[in-house]
Amino acid sequence: MKSFKLLAYAAVLGLGSLLTASCKEDILDIDPVANNTSDSFYKDETDVNQGVIAIYNGIMSLPVTSNWYMSETRSDNIQIGILAIQRDYSDVSNFAASSQTSQIQSTWTDLFQIVYRSNILLEKIQPFSFTRVNQFKAEARFLRALAYFDAVRYWGALPIVDKVYGVEEAKKVPRSPIADVYKFIVDDLSFAADNLPETYAAAERGRATKWAAKALLGKVYLTMYGYPLKDASALPKAKQQLADVYAREGSAGAIAPIYGDLFKTINDNKYSVFEVQYVSGGTLGSPIPFEQGNNFPAFWSPYAAAGNDVLVSPDLMGAGWPKRDARKAATYDSVIVNPTTGARTGRPQFTKFLEKGTTAPTNNRDYSNNFPIIRFEDVVLMYAEVLNEEVGAGAPAPAMALTLLNRIHTRAGVNGATPPSAPLPALGPMNKEAFQAAMLQERRWEFAAEGQRWFDLVRTGRALETIQNIKALEGISIRKLDEHDLLFPIPLQELRINPGFWEQNPGYN
Repeated sequence: MKSFKLLAYAAVLGLGSLLTASCKEDILDIDPVANNTSDSFYKDETDVNQGVIAIYNGIMSLPVTSNWYMSETRSDNIQIGILAIQRDYSDVSNFAASSQTSQIQSTWTDLFQIVYRSNILLEKIQPFSFTRVNQFKAEARFLRALAYFDAVRYWGALPIVDKVYGVEEAKKVPRSPIADVYKFIVDDLSFAADNLPETYAAAERGRATKWAAKALLGKVYLTMYGYPLKDASALPKAKQQLADVYAREGSAGAIAPIYGDLFKTINDNKYSVFEVQYVSGGTLGSPIPFEQGNNFPAFWSPYAAAGNDVLVSPDLMGAGWPKRDARKAATYDSVIVNPTTGARTGRPQFTKFLEKGTTAPTNNRDYSNNFPIIRFEDVVLMYAEVLNEEVGAGAPAPAMALTLLNRIHTRAGVNGATPPSAPLPALGPMNKEAFQAAMLQERRWEFAAEGQRWFDLVRTGRALETIQNIKALEGISIRKLDEHDLLFPIPLQELRINPGFWEQNPGYN
């Protein structure tokens, strides 16, 4: 059950909207209910805690603006044709986005609002000495690192904003090289891992833990090992972090016995290492089912879905995905069958985060189930990937790596039916290269619609060829892709803040 409802307090106090000033401002320009500014608000531990919660409030938009409309729609999991009218999601999917594409600006703003809120907290907490000071600092730095990790993968070189800047001072913050941005992220997560608790009391479950910081740090190191840095020294560092989390299975997170149970409200904060918290009944519900769906019948939900021309890729629905793999039915629906009339209609749409028959939402963006940022299954698969990367070309994949991969693969056959279905057959021994392909395929099936696929393709060096081939198979005509397409353009609005100071990413204007 969901325990971490503290996000609601941030909205009640107005902090969710108060702390939305640009990261280039040094004051809060919207008064809260009690006419407080950041200078007068932070009086005691309770106030500081509210400031931390406001940062969590800021990540509630990321499953849509970042994971879905920037990452997932860019991947081969999604089919979006060339539309007759302009739509940002089509431009992002078909590599036609520009510096003026509003979705790119929205994502930049959302990510740097999290950075700004974190910096406000880290500044205002300095005079205090209560017991949880380091925990609160660690939470702020974890969330700041989470935002920067998305941002560096979208835009490459970034301004490192590690404090609250005044307007004129902020205009002169340069974009730092990618390696420096990753160092900043690593420093934040290392501090978080050293200062976050391993667990929380039930009333605060859902906050970032030591294991969330170490799992994210492991993913950061694994990404640094791949494109674009190709830093071989990052691989053993990834191994250490992921091994630590894996060793704490049960307390750090767990593999759900039945895949579909991962996405049910009743299991919020039960299996995943870290989740975005949602609560239906007001302004803190999840918009994910609405954004990902296109046609919800009334017996699925009392509210219609977005209806966008965003479909499940035929390649994903095929691609050797076994029909008996329970992840398939839990991830998308291609046919709606009316239980009363038997009429069949519909088209492929992602329904992973829709609990069919729910009566919880009070509007179309008010679903109650959380969104996973780091699942324990991700830790298991990344750990397996690291172990396989340690062996030489053509060598057999390590037995431990194969065991870890099969923990995820075989479980996918279990669907909770009566009588229970059998696990999928285990994958047999294979060499390093075959394991790499099997791993990437397993991750695609496991994390579809969760915003991971594009990042996986980029860091493993497979993005350009994979997307070019899929678009051709789908009959979608796009230009020849090249390396500049692995990053997005810096939003034009950001470039205009100090004209000529930042250079646009290559290939964009």
